[in-house]
Amino acid sequence: MKTAIQAGLVALGTLLAGTTVPAAPAGAATTFQRTAGCHSGDFSGRFTLQYESVGFDFRITGGYTASGPYIGDVAGTVSLRIAYRSGSTTHTVYSQTSATTGHTTFTVPTTTTVPLTGMGTAAATFDNGAASCTATVPIS
Repeated sequence: MKTAIQAGLVALGTLLAGTTVPAAPAGAATTFQRTAGCHSGDFSGRFTLQYESVGFDFRITGGYTASGPYIGDVAGTVSLRIAYRSGSTTHTVYSQTSATTGHTTFTVPTTTTVPLTGMGTAAATFDNGAASCTATVPIS
């Protein structure tokens, strides 16, 4: 019995030695999500950016915000700006200002990218008419 078990284990080991575990496909995207908050008195904002690493770029896939003294109950505006630095030059790749009632979802063109080598940031500026603040996340 002991010999049969040993023989089975040797056969299984031999079978597994020839097996390969598939790796992630070359060029598969890695997804990121970054969140930042800001405050101005009782007013606050929270910004989440979603993006992925593809080739030599970070491709922005979307984002969402929440703002107010009590998240979700204040009307105002939210402005999104996505940019990166190359040397001493700042390049804005996307900007948008929208009315908000406390929650906003951003959809950006699929061509919105930041180079991996650029020092990228995304900033959401919240303004309810009486107070404003800016939440900034790094793109890295």
